[in-house]
Amino acid sequence: MKKFFLMAVLALCAGMPATAQISTGTPTAKKIKTGNRPQAGDFGLYLGMTSNMFKNLADKDIKMDPLPLVNLKYMISNNWEARLGLEFSRTRETLNIENEMEAPNEQTYTLENKYKYVESENHINPGIAYHFNSKNLLDVYVGAEATLGWSRNSTYHNYTDIVDESSEKIATADGYNNTRKASFQLGAGAFIGLQAFIADLPLAIGVEYGISTLFDTHLRYKNEAQFGDSDEVVTYAANMNDLPNINKKFGGEDFAGSGDGMKANKGKIGSQFRITLSYYFK
Repeated sequence: MKKFFLMAVLALCAGMPATAQISTGTPTAKKIKTGNRPQAGDFGLYLGMTSNMFKNLADKDIKMDPLPLVNLKYMISNNWEARLGLEFSRTRETLNIENEMEAPNEQTYTLENKYKYVESENHINPGIAYHFNSKNLLDVYVGAEATLGWSRNSTYHNYTDIVDESSEKIATADGYNNTRKASFQLGAGAFIGLQAFIADLPLAIGVEYGISTLFDTHLRYKNEAQFGDSDEVVTYAANMNDLPNINKKFGGEDFAGSGDGMKANKGKIGSQFRITLSYYFK
């Protein structure tokens, strides 16, 4: 009986149709946005930190008061960008030197000198840039810019009392020499840049490398000097070599305010790196 029941169950299972369920699904892909590139008609604001801001960072005698390079951008098309840059900087250097000297009576004394050099530059940089394939994750571009601006330089030398080794005043030799230079500046440059957009924000961080040349025009020099009890002498000139009292080196020391610091720029070539942060108004 049990054998008959088992055979009946097997026969029933064999007669039933075999079925299977196949699970199907629609594949999905999540789109990750990697940027919000500017398009024709968009405006942008660019802030740049230049390598020139840090070149004298380790020199305690030199103090720089630079402002970030500011560029206003406008996208003429999806690839072409017009920009207007503003750059202002001020450098101050001070140097104190004591010169050991010997009087005619063979007594040793010290002449104390104080030098101060101030340089300020103010530039407006109109330019244009071309951005390559806008589908790339990284935005690569090249461009050119002109430089219009003005500079003011001044070097001041003051020498004070002559003292002997025991710090007792034996004579006075007060005097000063103050030279100012003013010029209008013209220049041109080229640059290459790379920037990456942050997530889906109209914000990009990047780097630029540029090379440029600069010329001084409409030079004006003014020199004021007084030595001892003599009257102050004021001299105006268009050429530094026409100033009778300017020093090329102070106390045997190299100094930014020496003759080299006051010379006219005649096609001076320079280069700089920039770290950039740009925001685009969509």
